[in-house]
Amino acid sequence: MTLTAGGRRLAAAALVQSLGIGLFMASSMAYFTRQVDLSANQVASGLALAGVVALGISLLGGVLADRYGARRVLAAVYLGRGVCCAAYVFVTDFWQFMVVTLCAVACDRAGPPVLQALVAVAVPERQERTRLLAVVNVVRNCGLGVGAMAAGVALASDTQAAYRVTLIAIGLAFLGGAVLVLRVSEPAAPTAEAAAPRGAAERPAKGRVLPDARYLTLTGLNFLLFFFDTMLLVAMPVWILEHTDAPRATVSVLFALNTALVVVLQIPVSRLATGQRRTTRMLTWTGAVLAVSSLCFAASGSVGSGPAVAWLAAAVVTLSLAEVIANSAVWDLSIALAPEEQRGRYLSVFNLSVAGQRVLGPVMVTGLLLGSGSLGWVVAAAVLVVAGVAAERVARAAGERMRAGNPAHA
Repeated sequence: MTLTAGGRRLAAAALVQSLGIGLFMASSMAYFTRQVDLSANQVASGLALAGVVALGISLLGGVLADRYGARRVLAAVYLGRGVCCAAYVFVTDFWQFMVVTLCAVACDRAGPPVLQALVAVAVPERQERTRLLAVVNVVRNCGLGVGAMAAGVALASDTQAAYRVTLIAIGLAFLGGAVLVLRVSEPAAPTAEAAAPRGAAERPAKGRVLPDARYLTLTGLNFLLFFFDTMLLVAMPVWILEHTDAPRATVSVLFALNTALVVVLQIPVSRLATGQRRTTRMLTWTGAVLAVSSLCFAASGSVGSGPAVAWLAAAVVTLSLAEVIANSAVWDLSIALAPEEQRGRYLSVFNLSVAGQRVLGPVMVTGLLLGSGSLGWVVAAAVLVVAGVAAERVARAAGERMRAGNPAHA
């Protein structure tokens, strides 16, 4: 696809800052445990606590984007993450680590919805903005991989100087992303009065603290459909190592398979998000394909080593397909169903379904799904099918109501 100048800059910003994230993800644990002398439990608990607290703080990103413009807020978020990475150089104890980590995680959680809000105003055409977000997702995955490999230099050296140089490089990567974002053209967003249909007796969106009931319901259902993330990052490795006869190396191979499939499939699948009816139908597809993946995981636990690997591969292939379908549908619908004058706030609330899954998902997996063995996967499959069908109906009803309330969107 051909990107506009603004689209190219957003994609470049995503690539640059994802290089920094990849560097950080691969090298930070070694830095904190070997150079700052924090324990692995301290780092893990600090990240978990910061993630919970940042859920509420991240909502401010959408509010600020509606008031001051998504471009400036997104640039500030990237700059904030860069400053936090540089600040890690001066961390010497757990409480300093907690303060910096809370700021860093809050910026991280605030970024995605503000990016979507900026794409929405910079690329008015609905299908093109979904494809741009697909491109951003692909380059982000590539950047994460390259950044993780580049972190091998610091890991091999294992010196304080090497880690500090890496942290400064990460900060500069975020600074570069902020500069690129500031070069994106951002038309002025409409006010609540201008966005409301002419002659409307009331404007329920104006002054509303939370999105409308349908949007909130769709947010809750997306919490379930985003289960693919927890399935991959938490459930898959634990299931393989503790419940199957597959070789341990299968874990890393399947992670690589997922990354490759997302990179290859995300842009083509995003082209399917055309029109309200087809896009909402993709939510049902997501639930159904995730259910198939769950059943494949269940089957892998009761067979020998070779068949287990085959079932696991099938599970990750279908999970990856569900991931790219869900991304394409949700990117489109979360923007299209939000009032233009409060788009940032709506998207920040919707993003809680993603951030919440990353906080609560591991608890659900370890406490409910994996503890029940293969039966847990079967129950998960049924829940995911129901969630997909319900999400389609809610999204379709929300779209019909929006078109009825504002004929300009019909």
